[in-house]
Amino acid sequence: MEGLLDWPAEESLCTRRQVVRWWESRRFRYNLYVGSVGLVTWVLVLIAGSAAVKPGVDFVEPLAMIIGPLVYGFFANVCYSFGWLVDTVFFRGVPGIRLYKSGVLFSVAITAIPGLWAVLAWLMTVITGQKLD
Repeated sequence: MEGLLDWPAEESLCTRRQVVRWWESRRFRYNLYVGSVGLVTWVLVLIAGSAAVKPGVDFVEPLAMIIGPLVYGFFANVCYSFGWLVDTVFFRGVPGIRLYKSGVLFSVAITAIPGLWAVLAWLMTVITGQKLD
């Protein structure tokens, strides 16, 4: 069995059904990666984003901070399912390991963007001395 932080090993030839099972056996790991980065992003937006704006102004709407992660998680899993769908449509007899890796990296990068923006916004306020409206 692969370690949690290990990339999947090369697989032998298999059927389309086995490819789907291969992808689904890695969904928890995908959710763990994206969810962990999402949690850090959420905290950065909450803390750094709030520090970057004037009092009484929201960096992000509070309702979006509550509902947004749930909607994002749902659609992240819909997109993950497209991975195995594409892999079965363009079936080559083995799971698309590069497709999986690039999908995980892309998802993690997209998830990190709001947190990075919040930190950048806070740094801009520190450098300029002016908070955002």
